Amino acid sequence: MKPKKIIPRSLLLMATLIVILCGCKNQEKKISETVDTKNIKIPFELTPYNNIKIKTVLNSRDTLFLKFDSGTTGLLLTHEAIKEKTNLLDHKKEITPTQNYVKLKTPASLQIGELVWDNLEVYPVKHSGQGTDGRFGWDLFKDKIISLDYDKNLLTVHNELPDLKGYTKTKLEVVKTILCLNGEISIRNKKYNSRFLFDTGYQKALLLDSIILSEQSFPKDLNLIKTNQLRNGAGDIFITKVVEIPTLKIAGQHIHKLPTQLLNRENPAGIKTHILGNELLKRFNTVFDFRNNTMYLIKNSLSEVPFSDAS
Repeated sequence: MKPKKIIPRSLLLMATLIVILCGCKNQEKKISETVDTKNIKIPFELTPYNNIKIKTVLNSRDTLFLKFDSGTTGLLLTHEAIKEKTNLLDHKKEITPTQNYVKLKTPASLQIGELVWDNLEVYPVKHSGQGTDGRFGWDLFKDKIISLDYDKNLLTVHNELPDLKGYTKTKLEVVKTILCLNGEISIRNKKYNSRFLFDTGYQKALLLDSIILSEQSFPKDLNLIKTNQLRNGAGDIFITKVVEIPTLKIAGQHIHKLPTQLLNRENPAGIKTHILGNELLKRFNTVFDFRNNTMYLIKNSLSEVPFSDAS
């Protein structure tokens, strides 16, 4: 569902005044076009857990804080938020208690900044990022150009590509609705090329797919930093070993000595892919051109921040 823009009251009053003074509807049309073509800036908070947290309004009444998750699609709300912070269960058709990933029968509208989406399907989930009531996916901006600026904490919806001086470029591949790109890991002068999911909803830096590692005879003697537990939105727990990858290359950018998670099972993405997470991705201001399936990266002020699992 394409979003509609909310035109500020001041602009509507201005348009009305011009029509009255000039007696010409063409002037009103120009005002509308000016609103339609401007960039829309949406502030966000980058939380200590690397979540992109954004204030939203559901059904014109309920304020929710949602995570922008480029590794998912649609609108997903936690069971707790649905029950405690919305009126979604007031409809007699709804079955309670809500079940993971079983969509509600009643669609909802969602406002983010000046944009509004109507008739969105709502999927309940058990967990979301700390301090958030759920998450929304990249597909809300399908066929648009958006940027993430971690220096200014702004998500911007652009009418056209912004200034890309200094950015590097790569193609995006949509695989079963999720965003992927090609990348390369270098270890002891050997290169391992593969697909990587671009996932701002994953809080760590890099998660490697066990099937790909086996197929590529990936080294098993990398420096072990520690062992972690990860939990996905459904509440499943994954045991991971944290090792250090000497060099990762994505979109022409090189990252060295990267703490990396190795899973003891198939990854939660549902396809063969490594997963780039926001502890890494936050170090790059990013432009997504969803019209042309292209992405642009440039290092920002977070690029030298130590990784939480660094050895």
